[in-house]
Amino acid sequence: MAERAGVSMQTVSNYLNNRHRPRKDTRESIERAIYDLKYRPNASARSLRSQRAHSIVLALEDPSHLGLHDPLHLEFLHGATGAARASGYTAVVDVTAPGEAASSALRLVREGRVDGAILSVGELDAGHRRDIAAITRLSAPVVLLQQDPVLPRVQTVSANDQRGAFEAVRQLVALGHRRFVWLGADPEWPGPRHRREGVRLACSSAEVSLVEWEASAYTVADARLAVAGLLSEAAAPTAVIAANDLIALGVVQQAEADGLRVPSDVSVVGFNDFDFASWVRPSITTVRLPGARMAARAFDLVKESLDDPSRPAEAVSFEVELVLRDTTAGVRS
Repeated sequence: MAERAGVSMQTVSNYLNNRHRPRKDTRESIERAIYDLKYRPNASARSLRSQRAHSIVLALEDPSHLGLHDPLHLEFLHGATGAARASGYTAVVDVTAPGEAASSALRLVREGRVDGAILSVGELDAGHRRDIAAITRLSAPVVLLQQDPVLPRVQTVSANDQRGAFEAVRQLVALGHRRFVWLGADPEWPGPRHRREGVRLACSSAEVSLVEWEASAYTVADARLAVAGLLSEAAAPTAVIAANDLIALGVVQQAEADGLRVPSDVSVVGFNDFDFASWVRPSITTVRLPGARMAARAFDLVKESLDDPSRPAEAVSFEVELVLRDTTAGVRS
């Protein structure tokens, strides 16, 4: 192929392995040679030569059986696949049942099908910790999404959820709200747990009341069931901080079904800034979480650790942003 293109073998190798982008004329010569010779890369030979699969698994646990319908999972998928494409790697997506992401990733590493793992899991229980430790012993880097940095040699990428929730409450307190509710869901994932902690801290600091409710799952329907009739009671909370935008949308729909006006009677704040949050009416005030950027950074951390196994583990935290829209306003006098 190098002879056909009129370039060196190193130039062809660099181009095929995304190590260097040659000049336009050189690139076109290589592409013509690839076409003329009907060249197809041999992934197996490449793996044998480099001792790498050039694949990284993104393992997502799905407690509510929504799979890739979960907007945050879609953002993680978008970010990871984009980073993979830019680096010449493949992102292997594995949606597992609760408690199985780490064991599934371990199996893929042992089979030589992936070089490292990005995990989005709920609780870091003993089984998870055991399987993650086994992955790292195989010299495969692991990055956890939205987890605290508590495991040796394991990197984390998270967002400042607690700060975001604190700022949301502070904004509503400035608008005159004194009665708050936190609406979470079961199971409580690391991100929502940190948000709840931020809400608690902010309400305590402002000396305002807080009650905590829980939906049975992270869905619009379950959020509606959780608040049905409660927001219209006497002395009901005037502000709801929801675990995510799906929960917030359910609160808005149920409040209106119960004869309340949003935000005149009750203000609602979501989390994540999923696309639909700006499309629905009223548009949802929310705390923007950079899900795609988080997953892209996680992918880069795995690859950087593969290229330099001696690099120290990182705990990356992204800032969040309060986005004011139509579901928040001052308390009616």
